[in-house]
Amino acid sequence: MVCTNQSKPSRHRNCRTRKGFSLVEAMFGMIIFFLLFGYTVKALAPTATDSHNLLRGVTVAMNACNWYLNDLERRINYLGELPTSDLGENDVTLLFNDDYFSDIEMLRNLQAKSYISLEGDLYNMRIEFRWGNHDRDDKRPHNFELSRLKTKPGI
Repeated sequence: MVCTNQSKPSRHRNCRTRKGFSLVEAMFGMIIFFLLFGYTVKALAPTATDSHNLLRGVTVAMNACNWYLNDLERRINYLGELPTSDLGENDVTLLFNDDYFSDIEMLRNLQAKSYISLEGDLYNMRIEFRWGNHDRDDKRPHNFELSRLKTKPGI
C-alpha cells in the first residue's frame, strides 16, 4: 500500500513506501527467467551438439595421430630404422580400434592410413584419419592429417 501526502485519518500516518521486490515477486521472476533460458538452450542445442562433436572428434584424431607418430619416432630411435614392411602405404585402422580409441563414438567409420617413405637418412611420416559422426555418414566425412620428418639416429 502506497501512502500519499494527504491528511487522512491516523491509520495512514504509519504507512511506508515500498522499496524493491517482495520475495514472492523475486521468486516468480527467477522461475520465468529459468524457463525462458531453458527453452532457449534447448532450441539451440542441436546446432551446438554437432559442432561440439566435430571439435571433440578432431581433438581425439589429433591426439591419436600424435600418439602414432610419436610411437614411430620411438621405434626409429630404439631400432635405428623402421622395418621395410612399415614403409609405403599401410592401413593402421586396427591400431586405433583395439586400444585407447575403441569406445569413442565420435570416430565412427574410422579409417586410418599411414604413408612412410625413406629418402636417404630422412623418414617422411604421414598419417591420415577419416571418420564420420554417424553410421554410414557420407554427407559429412571428416578428415585430419599430420606429418613429420625424422632422421635416422646418429645423424
